[in-house]
Amino acid sequence: MQCPNGCGEPMKQLRVERLVHDGEGQPLVMVNLLMNVCWECGQESMPLESARAVEGALRGEMASTRQFVAPMYEMA
Repeated sequence: MQCPNGCGEPMKQLRVERLVHDGEGQPLVMVNLLMNVCWECGQESMPLESARAVEGALRGEMASTRQFVAPMYEMA
């Protein structure tokens, strides 16, 4: 896949961790989420299969594999 910003190199697929929030503002951590990443500019895009997996998690269609707790800091 080519970068939408017009960079010369094709995007590479990478597995990442991302924090998303459900409709009630509760955080969910997505681990091993497949993303397309441009190594030139850093642009990311989510493949359709990843988007569908995130939507399924947000709808409660998959079970959580573990719990994650971390300190939260608010930047003023």
